Amino acid sequence: MTLLEVKNVSMIFGGLTAVKDFNLTLSKGEIVALIGPNGAGKTTAFNMITGVYKPSIGQISFKGNDITGCRPDLITKQGIARTFQNIRLFKDLTVLDNVLIANHLHLKSNFLEATLKLPRYRREEKEIREKSLGLLEKVGLVNAQSEKASSLPYGMQRRLEIARALATNPEVLLLDEPAAGMNPKETDDLTEFIYQIRDEFQLSIFMIEHHMQVVMGISDRITVFDHGVTIAEGTPYEIQNNQKVIEAYLGVAEDYA
Repeated sequence: MTLLEVKNVSMIFGGLTAVKDFNLTLSKGEIVALIGPNGAGKTTAFNMITGVYKPSIGQISFKGNDITGCRPDLITKQGIARTFQNIRLFKDLTVLDNVLIANHLHLKSNFLEATLKLPRYRREEKEIREKSLGLLEKVGLVNAQSEKASSLPYGMQRRLEIARALATNPEVLLLDEPAAGMNPKETDDLTEFIYQIRDEFQLSIFMIEHHMQVVMGISDRITVFDHGVTIAEGTPYEIQNNQKVIEAYLGVAEDYA
């Protein structure tokens, strides 16, 4: 079942084409990676899918519904969540509070009920707290629930950011360089963690990643960008042996003459 479909999407800033004719399908349970040199347009592609940018051309659909140019909060409510290359936590709040905030996206109580702490609001607050603690248990952070987010080791901050995304009840999770800045042990743990959340939460995952060990070890399919253009698509084995990909990353012999 195809959940996310991107058709012939381009993003043009003034006279600069950042992404050109991007196509993608993401099916239930898949892990698909987007790779390419720095400045290739990968984050721009993420920003179009999540509503930060409205594509200049093309269409983005989620479960058959056109979401092209929808507001980020509405896209999140429909079931697409993301993390960021630079971790964006509420660093002065506790670990638990970071997850509680994300859970409020689906509150049904109105402002008056919240202000007066009426029964429906109190009931929802209790449910959200229980859900948040359950999420922290599943990602291995429940014992750190009262700590400030900024006090966590880097790898644990990544987990917390992912837990916060999971609190929005996504079906598709976009991970923007989740292994950035991690040491080898943290990278191995992250790979297992991504598999764990994919299976436990029945997610489809689309990720940007420079760490080739992670990409090749975890991806079902890989798309390769260079200067905003897709130059290759295929399985990890096919990508590893694609001459265009090798040239995009390493340059051709003439570059060193």
